[in-house]
Amino acid sequence: MSNDDANQDPTQNNDPDGVQPIVTEVLPITDQIGRHVMSALHSPGSVAVLTTIVTGINSDRIVSVGLTPEQMAGVQAVIESIAAEDEEAAADEERCIGFQCRVPGTKDA
Repeated sequence: MSNDDANQDPTQNNDPDGVQPIVTEVLPITDQIGRHVMSALHSPGSVAVLTTIVTGINSDRIVSVGLTPEQMAGVQAVIESIAAEDEEAAADEERCIGFQCRVPGTKDA
């Protein structure tokens, strides 16, 4: 890493696509996430915020980005897809985990 990289402000946007993440050092988690959410919601066209914690060598960081309505629709589609998969898995009586497995040849008590 060069000195220019080390001195660079982590909140600067270097993404050519125009996505402007908010990246800062981890402080008290409730305060930090609240600040990120409010900042990201002030981005033009932002209707929701996606936030994650990214682990690093020297410190962890909280990264947040505002989502447009189109991006939020994509996130919603993924969430609905996962929920549908979970419902299908729950209805599958052949599938079991550990103590939930039925042993063939035994009676249910």
